[in-house]
Amino acid sequence: RQAVKHDIPAIATPDSMLSEAAEYSLHLLLRAIASKTTLSRQNPENSVSPEWYLHPPKHYRDIFSQWPDCLSSTIAIAQKCCFRGPDFGIVLPPHENTAGVSAHKSLIRAAYEGAHQRYRDSLSEAVVSRLEHELQIISQMGFSSYFLVVRDIVHNHVSTGDRPRLICGRGSGAASLVAYCLNITNVCPIRHNLYFERFLNPGRKDPPDIDIDFAWDERDEILTAVLEKNRGYAAMVSSHILFQPRMAIRETARAYGMPSAEISAVTQRIGWLWQKREGLLEQMEQLPSLRGHELKGAWPEILSMAQRLIGVPRCLSVHPGGVIITPEPISSYVPVEMAVKGVPIIQWDKDSAEEAGLVKIDLLGNRSLGVIRDALLNLEHNGHRLNIKTWQPEEDAATQKTIAVGGTMGCFYIESPAMRLLQQKANCGDFEQLVLQSSIIRPAANEFIREYVRRLHGGRWQPLHPLIGSILDETFGLMVYQEDVSKVAVAVGGFSHSAADRLRKVLSKKDRELRLRDYRKKFFDGASKHGLQEEEIEPIWQMMMSFDGYSFCKPHSASYAKVSFQAAFLKTHFPAEFMAAVISNQGGYYSTFSYVSETRRLGLRILNPDVQLSDIRWKGWDKTVRPGLMAIKGLSRKTIERILVGRKTLPYLDIDDFLSKVQPDEDEARALIHAGALDTLQQETNSSILLWQAAAYYHRKTSAVAVPLFGNCRRQPPPALQPSGRIECLRREYEVLGFLCSHHPLTLCGSRLQRHRRTRAANIRIRIGHRIWFAGWLLTGKLVRTKSNEPMEFLTFEDETGLVETTFFPRVYQQYTHLMRTGLPFWLYGRVEEDFGAVTLTVERLEKL
Repeated sequence: RQAVKHDIPAIATPDSMLSEAAEYSLHLLLRAIASKTTLSRQNPENSVSPEWYLHPPKHYRDIFSQWPDCLSSTIAIAQKCCFRGPDFGIVLPPHENTAGVSAHKSLIRAAYEGAHQRYRDSLSEAVVSRLEHELQIISQMGFSSYFLVVRDIVHNHVSTGDRPRLICGRGSGAASLVAYCLNITNVCPIRHNLYFERFLNPGRKDPPDIDIDFAWDERDEILTAVLEKNRGYAAMVSSHILFQPRMAIRETARAYGMPSAEISAVTQRIGWLWQKREGLLEQMEQLPSLRGHELKGAWPEILSMAQRLIGVPRCLSVHPGGVIITPEPISSYVPVEMAVKGVPIIQWDKDSAEEAGLVKIDLLGNRSLGVIRDALLNLEHNGHRLNIKTWQPEEDAATQKTIAVGGTMGCFYIESPAMRLLQQKANCGDFEQLVLQSSIIRPAANEFIREYVRRLHGGRWQPLHPLIGSILDETFGLMVYQEDVSKVAVAVGGFSHSAADRLRKVLSKKDRELRLRDYRKKFFDGASKHGLQEEEIEPIWQMMMSFDGYSFCKPHSASYAKVSFQAAFLKTHFPAEFMAAVISNQGGYYSTFSYVSETRRLGLRILNPDVQLSDIRWKGWDKTVRPGLMAIKGLSRKTIERILVGRKTLPYLDIDDFLSKVQPDEDEARALIHAGALDTLQQETNSSILLWQAAAYYHRKTSAVAVPLFGNCRRQPPPALQPSGRIECLRREYEVLGFLCSHHPLTLCGSRLQRHRRTRAANIRIRIGHRIWFAGWLLTGKLVRTKSNEPMEFLTFEDETGLVETTFFPRVYQQYTHLMRTGLPFWLYGRVEEDFGAVTLTVERLEKL
């Protein structure tokens, strides 16, 4: 009666949690996963009714046939509803200024002060002109406070005690001369011809951001400080985690009650699966690694349900370093929640935050900055000091040679097998070429990489069209950087700068195919107006399409190349200090085992750990490296700390003195003995005696015999035990360290190395064109797909003398993939190939060694 009285219409509002009836089974599966239970055991109250789905229109017409006004009223209201996104515009972090000066005036003063420091009071016309141009655009777009806030974050965290903090400002923001003058970035945009409009231009609608790398182990401390300072006004960006194939299979199998061992038996054999909406079962049945493991019983149904999970949201995670700071409480702009790790996060991901207008600051962790920092500290401890403010490693001839021959294992971003092979083919340690190589080595650009090398070595070439000749001149007529796409779209397709930038962004999006249709037509139409024929336009468009997925802009590559050169300089001139820092920071692309081998190849002597001398981290000096106590498996942090404290006043006298002071667990004591860390506690190295003494100590400790009040009970001297055999000692050392200090683990293979007449890695170059047997330890690999969608793999092996890069084409990969595991030795038989000076082995046979 009240509704009729106030002219309030009745509407139909059925419960419709699901879009169709078929989604109910998926809903039950998701509830089981969320409840960490099985489908058969979950509580029905946790699920919705199977009838709560959106029925077809006829269903509602039938059940409301006696009251059709409900439906017409519902439709009328629905037609009035529309989605209205946030309309608060671009939200920038506020800059505190107690002097009452505007943010832009403060930025102008800070930029010119920094310019005088960067260019030593000699400001050329080019510097002043570029500064004025950038400052005008920054003011026009209202970004002055953003630059100042980022500068304050960097300046407030540049040093801590005796440990210098290194930063790497990267991304498109590294193209800004203002950022360079504020010491936010480290690469001169004028010297390296960096394109500022890629970062900021008046036509750009979405807010850009500045990415700052700190050392990986300092990032959390810096994030905590920033969030604490801006409590209530700052939060981190979230990442929306979606179900991927392996995760979907594992979670679905658990919900079906599959035993963990059975799940692992299947998922551990999955090397790589396409993330597609169909064909998961068919893909897995074709995997060579699953041969002999029939997917019967419940597995077809499990895989069918897992297929439906792929791409469905799983949970919220924390973005690696995106921080948003707002002038008003952040919860007034966006929903905020606390992440599991205890930091506030917004519920939108970075793309949604960007679309809404929230400008983020990326404070990220970079492992290589930790390596460089620790290498510099090692140098300082050894009496050497480098002035990092005036350091120009890219001009050092010896460093350039290291890069030219691909000797960059351990050097940030240029240490992968593919990158080292490209360096060998280019045979050029020039900084500009390293910037180019760091960007061109992307998955979709393989055909252009080879063409780049050919042109670099003098091969003739012509631009695809005169319109783009000058644009791509420095990259030999090839599109290498993200901004090349934008420049070509402007020059050939007649795009505006903002439209060209949107095209560049679409190329990296998941819905690119759908959105690219309009851009393709616009590009072809614009190019036709410039007089290009379709056969001329198509190759240009296809080169632009090679930026599918991830790719870099030139400022980003230049920033990384700067860090790479610093790492290569340290490796070239101070290899002991550098390799100790690499391993202490847990390496990068390779395992500790690989870096230890590289350390030996550099002619350095690796000592065993020593409780009297080893620190937590690795140390290097002269031609010597000593492992840190962190290298010993099973040794707890507390035990390591007690070892360091126990020797502060006096060194350990013998093993009993050590055990009584440190009180390690018995397993820890054995690990220390096998690692050789207690060898200096006896006159003659004999691990058998040390093991006997340790066992006797723990026997006395647990024995019921009363211990005298004063002094120790009389200890029985150890028997005259024979030392363990050399191979046995090495095996035990390998078990607790994961590597051997003075030998390569191929030593343990003994007579098996005589099975074939082998060629060592150091001699492989003189066998080009021949088929050889090679005995190698598998380090790492990269699985790829051919144009016909067949899997193949590039694998890196090593022996006592060097590294060998190998290729397993599809037929050979299918035949031997079930055998290949990292950390094992193999016999390889194949043909030695050479391409532009880079030598690889195309494998035809593989055997366990």
